[in-house]
Amino acid sequence: MALVFAGAILLIISELVGWTRYNSVLLTSLFLIIIGIFLHVRRIKRSGKY
Repeated sequence: MALVFAGAILLIISELVGWTRYNSVLLTSLFLIIIGIFLHVRRIKRSGKY
């Protein structure tokens, strides 16, 4: 979940600072969120709670 939060915080910061026109910042935050969700679901499935 830390990667999801990091991606969300990066999106919030980029909006506040005005970096929304830079694709690298937006794609980095998107990548962090997607990888974070993937790892979270994978961890839940391995623990048998899913």
